[in-house]
Amino acid sequence: MRTELICFFLLGIAALLLNAGLSSQALPLFWLVLPLVIKVNLDNMLQRNKENS
Repeated sequence: MRTELICFFLLGIAALLLNAGLSSQALPLFWLVLPLVIKVNLDNMLQRNKENS
């Protein structure tokens, strides 16, 4: 369920950026960088939770 929410959230952000005038050529970079940042943050949060338990 969390994965679907993240995907829909990213689609919404991309739509807003395109409406705001972001070049469509910059969008692939957006899709490559943002999911990587989210994955790294989620992995760090899960690792901290395991260490604290």
